[in-house]
Amino acid sequence: MDELDEIRKRKMEELEKRFSRNREEMAIDAPVQVTATTFDRFIKEHRVAVIDFWNEWCAPCFMIAPIIEELAKDYAGKVVFGKLNTDESPAIAVKYNVMAIPTLLFFKNEKPVDRIIGAVPKDHIEWKLKKIIG
Repeated sequence: MDELDEIRKRKMEELEKRFSRNREEMAIDAPVQVTATTFDRFIKEHRVAVIDFWNEWCAPCFMIAPIIEELAKDYAGKVVFGKLNTDESPAIAVKYNVMAIPTLLFFKNEKPVDRIIGAVPKDHIEWKLKKIIG
């Protein structure tokens, strides 16, 4: 019976290690839809987050969307990307003084640390990311 208990204990410890990783360690490799309801929790759960403020009628937003998807894959496990539709969550846009879209807001430890306004090349976004994540 002691040997069986020891095996169970060891198996439980292995399972706990495997499933106790926090959310940031889990690689999120695609942009996450964020709303006014989920925004605060989203930036709290991820040490580094980038929120893409966009809208369905915004052509430049659609120009950078594939770049955001690519960066989400490239930086999975380091940075999490969120997409917030400004028509559906205008209060968040107002709170963070987003006056034009697309706007990318960079958060580190729940605080906004940088922003990019307008459609820009991938290397410009990566340059900002590298400064933030170190």
